[in-house]
Amino acid sequence: MGMDLKRVELLALLAMAFGVFMDGLDSSIVNIALPAIAESFGVDANAVAWVTITYFMMIAGLMLSFGRLADSGHIRKIYILGFAIFGASSLVCGLSQDLWTLVAARVVQGIGAAMLGAVAPMMCVKFLPPTKLGLGMSILMLSGAVGFGSGPAIGGLIMDIASWHWTFFINVPIGIIAILFALRAMPKDHDIKDAKLDVKGSALLFLSVICGVYILEMFSRDGQGLICAVLAVLMVVFIALFIRTENRAANPMLNLTIFKKWTFTSVSMTYLLMNICYVGVSYLVPFYIVKELDVSYTFTGLLILIPSIVTICVSIPAGKYADEHGRRTMSIVSCAALILFCIGYWLLRPDMGWLPFIPIGIMGGIMWGLCGASVA
Repeated sequence: MGMDLKRVELLALLAMAFGVFMDGLDSSIVNIALPAIAESFGVDANAVAWVTITYFMMIAGLMLSFGRLADSGHIRKIYILGFAIFGASSLVCGLSQDLWTLVAARVVQGIGAAMLGAVAPMMCVKFLPPTKLGLGMSILMLSGAVGFGSGPAIGGLIMDIASWHWTFFINVPIGIIAILFALRAMPKDHDIKDAKLDVKGSALLFLSVICGVYILEMFSRDGQGLICAVLAVLMVVFIALFIRTENRAANPMLNLTIFKKWTFTSVSMTYLLMNICYVGVSYLVPFYIVKELDVSYTFTGLLILIPSIVTICVSIPAGKYADEHGRRTMSIVSCAALILFCIGYWLLRPDMGWLPFIPIGIMGGIMWGLCGASVA
């Protein structure tokens, strides 16, 4: 990799990879601790789910806004500030004495994660030539997969030797190291544009996401039908107002004309569906293995590590192949692997034990390993 990229490109890419790794790590390391968190606070799985839901809610609602700010030239500033917020909120998460303090801290942590997630792909596009974009995106996808995959293994080990609090404390030293590295490795911001943030559009998108996530989480529960119906109406109104605002804004947060390009729209929708399928299942897997199969936290983490190992082996060769031969083949194979991944979980039964998680994990790893090259 070092031979293919210039030094400045390599350092910037490593800094971005560090951020994507940390984002992926915290997206999964907490999942394996959720059963213990629920037991610690005396709540059920539905209540403790908000520890994860609020985190991803903030990422989904704010990533575009931070991406717009970064696009105006504030890449380095947003990246370093994101790490600072992420690390500080992780400390508060670990010190939380009740569920809703933890949830509030996760909201702030999600803001930091949104800042990191918004900057990383943009940095790839800005500092890498088009001929290296597939390689760069594959490295970022690899970093995220390693973080996401190693999170359960690290979390499982922590759970067996310490407590769930340390699944958050581990982010603090990592964040400090990342900030110091970014200060040295990332180029200073330049060519800063005088572009105002589309506050109205950002707020409408954020409200739409909150309504949508709440509906998905609460619709199946008793007594929530009326609230979900009202929120569904509000979500439609917010989306309509968002589209109207973006079409009229001088500096829209999201230029909606990009969706007229079929290639962009199809790739975006495919990537969205991939994340829905994979992340939705990943939340439930630790509960199933630990509670249903009565497996230790450490071994559970090792099982969930399988996709990450496969992604490591696949992603960089796939990125180089895509740069040289195109991305269509990678996209098709990636989607096929996702289908097999979903079928595997659909056929899963408790009497099968833990062995099916090996081929299922391999399919998940192939999917993510090829996904970065195709998304580029």
